Amino acid sequence: MLMNKKEFVILRYICENPGVITQRIITENTGISLGIVNKIVKNLIQKGLIDDEYQLTIGGKEALEPYRVKSAIILAAGMSTRFIPVSYELPKGLISVKGEVMIEREIRQLQEAGIQKIVVVVGYMMEKFFYLRDKYHVLLVVNNEFSTKNTHSSVYAARDHLSNTYILCSDNYYPKNMFHQYEYRAFYCSVFLPGTSYVERAFTFNRDGLVTDTNKPSHDQWIMYGHAYFDQAFTDKFRPVLESYYGRPGVEGMYWENVWAENVADIPLWIQKCKSSDIFEFDSMDDLKAFDPDYIFNNRIKLFENICNVLSCKINSLSEMVPIKKGLNNQSFKFCCDGKYYIYRHPGVNASGVIDRNKEALALQAAKDLGVDETFLYIDTNEGWKLSNYFDITDTFDFGNKKHSQMLAKKLKILHGANISVGFGFDYQKEGKRIIGILRHMDPLAYRQALAEDQAMQPVFEFLSKDQWQVSLCHNDLYEPNLLISGDSLQVIDWEFAGDADIGFDVCKLFAVTNPPFTEIDDWLEPYFGRKTTYEEKRHLIACAAVIYYYWYIWGIYAGKNSQDVSSYMMPWFDKMNSFRARALEMINKA
Repeated sequence: MLMNKKEFVILRYICENPGVITQRIITENTGISLGIVNKIVKNLIQKGLIDDEYQLTIGGKEALEPYRVKSAIILAAGMSTRFIPVSYELPKGLISVKGEVMIEREIRQLQEAGIQKIVVVVGYMMEKFFYLRDKYHVLLVVNNEFSTKNTHSSVYAARDHLSNTYILCSDNYYPKNMFHQYEYRAFYCSVFLPGTSYVERAFTFNRDGLVTDTNKPSHDQWIMYGHAYFDQAFTDKFRPVLESYYGRPGVEGMYWENVWAENVADIPLWIQKCKSSDIFEFDSMDDLKAFDPDYIFNNRIKLFENICNVLSCKINSLSEMVPIKKGLNNQSFKFCCDGKYYIYRHPGVNASGVIDRNKEALALQAAKDLGVDETFLYIDTNEGWKLSNYFDITDTFDFGNKKHSQMLAKKLKILHGANISVGFGFDYQKEGKRIIGILRHMDPLAYRQALAEDQAMQPVFEFLSKDQWQVSLCHNDLYEPNLLISGDSLQVIDWEFAGDADIGFDVCKLFAVTNPPFTEIDDWLEPYFGRKTTYEEKRHLIACAAVIYYYWYIWGIYAGKNSQDVSSYMMPWFDKMNSFRARALEMINKA
């Protein structure tokens, strides 16, 4: 028996609230006027759906059955990049808010509403969600493409569970339970947002609430906010469209909502208006802190404890946490503690295979003592995290800027002039071969590719082994993100690859990054040597440049096999390796 929306709302309310019910109580809890409630109640009694005491009958239960919610899908695969630094250790859905883990609160609310089949789509740190199967008897579905595709891929991964289904994100927080055992038709929750937002997508809809279009940015409109509900009619139309989109070039970054929005005229969906206090979406750490000032205490995040131990501060002293663009090996964030700013470095997965943190610590201390890197505060040699002073960057280092190059040359003269040894070396050739050995077990094709480049470099390796230069502490990783300019000061940071080495590997970076014509190399080296370089010096430095880019090219192959996107670097590294190698061999063969 089909019902109109108000009949359904009243019948569902009676179903969910057995006991003493009056028409006035129904009005107060559904928002439907008393006069209309009176008419609908009489009609429901006549149809045999409720009895004279406003209790649901067998006929009423049968009438509600087509509207039964059969499942819920919770999307929890994302990397939660806006929740750095907490997301270094916990997926966003597992963060405790007001003493409750967000995804657990959602699961309990769904189960309290009578929804038994709950599917959680996992990806990032998926193993941290495994306990939910035993604790709440949920199903877990893995999205293996969480790092390269957006939420459309998570819904696709769980598409076999779509029917009459709630779709919600693991990081939504509902102060009151908004879920039901029955829903009337497909909808998306919405709150009214005054002003203009370039982040939120807004609805255009008719008098019945049927969405006719969406737009972004929003301007004093009702926006997408919270969960959605797919009824069977919606699912039957949306699923084949989703399947047709999946795998197309250019759709990787699409939310599932984008897929629907491009087909809004063919897949009916209604707006469900909510109060802003009904649903909370925490888009940042500041949003969460405003809602729950104690979240930092309730989530035993180890990195906060690390910071407090080093700075001898209390955890509530930490604020203004802002992610910094991650490097090739690590991720970092800036934060404030008692009015002073710092940088916390979180070690990346690729670093563990190639970085010795004990050696890095020795290099960092030496660089600090020399005044080459005044940012360094503390490093944990077991786990690799590091704490540094924050320097306000006033200019972006540019190897093509002569002033910047002179500043770097001055720092290198201090570093090399000290002629100190840290008791361990960094050998580009040996490190490259070590990575090639790892590749042998990861990918035979990549191994053969890297081995071919290693063999092509042999004459250059042999030349440098005979052409002895000063060996002392070197940075070995001089590129723009590791060179910070603050006023007239330059800080050389991130000493992960530092060690005793031929100083030519540092010096050659004065020209090798910009790769000027070989006739112009003198101009770039003069600030370091204070004179024109000899033919022999240029030959040595060009050979060093070839070896450096050989190493980074080999490392790039390794990083790519570990799912790190270094694609923008690979072609420049490959081209510079070949260019400097060709010129070095030409000069070596002339000797």
